[in-house]
Amino acid sequence: MRAAKKTSRLGVFHRKDILFYCALMAYPVLQFVIFYIVVNANSILLAFRSYDTMTGAVTWVGFANLKEAFRMMTQQLELLDAMKNSFLAYFVTLVIGTPLALLFSFYIYKELPASGIFRVLLFMPSIVSAIVMVTIFQFFSDRAVPEIFTKVFGAETYQGLIENPQTRFGTVMFYNIFVGFGTATLMYSNAMDAISPDQVDAAKLEGAVGIREFVYITFPMIYPTFSTFFITGVATIFTNQYNLYSFFGDGSSIQTYGYWLYVKVAGAASQSEYPVLAAVGIFLTVIAVPLTLIVKKLLEKFGPSED
Repeated sequence: MRAAKKTSRLGVFHRKDILFYCALMAYPVLQFVIFYIVVNANSILLAFRSYDTMTGAVTWVGFANLKEAFRMMTQQLELLDAMKNSFLAYFVTLVIGTPLALLFSFYIYKELPASGIFRVLLFMPSIVSAIVMVTIFQFFSDRAVPEIFTKVFGAETYQGLIENPQTRFGTVMFYNIFVGFGTATLMYSNAMDAISPDQVDAAKLEGAVGIREFVYITFPMIYPTFSTFFITGVATIFTNQYNLYSFFGDGSSIQTYGYWLYVKVAGAASQSEYPVLAAVGIFLTVIAVPLTLIVKKLLEKFGPSED
């Protein structure tokens, strides 16, 4: 009897656990179904359709849209430039922004002088509206900087950093690295705070202090957070517009695929333009998915061990 009651009680607890789990997961699963499966399924089907702007009729066109998308991506200078800039922008952000975010996070984690102030100042751009930040930065780079150069170097009139085509891309990349510091620094420093003090003390006894502590203790312990940022960055190479729309609206001379797709979809005159854009999206997915999986595999294989 006692065994039967115990089994019955365990069954009740088991059912409660299942109900709790289902209630907890219902909302994110519903979001995934609606905003990923349904939306992307429609986009995939859209790549094989054609819309008649006069009658509104929808017809299936097979691979015609894919062929047109491939022709555009391989022959149009605008899209070739967008491909180059998309990879270049990600590379610049990775090579410059990531090391700086890690070092600033380590500085804050070690509670060195003014670390609390740095935490607030670095996260501030993530709190303020993107349009406000872009407006302030654009005014500074196109008005204040030329004025400073004129007073320091002479009477020559200098162009603004964004007005000047030669410095425009670098200035926009600087802005993106600057405003991206907040989230990355917060995540990295929080991951560092979770490191056990006992491990740090033991490492110090072995001579791991300063930069050696970061290399041999801190970075391996926060490597999962680092790899997550790395992988998600690769996955968004073709969707990140790097605030170009905030700077230039739909008239930017700098093209990335994220910006190009956004402008084309937002400015489409009719539904007839969507199928080819959907086909371009399919090609970008075909490139991004295996690239992301390869990077994930390499990071798992060659990443540092917490041991």
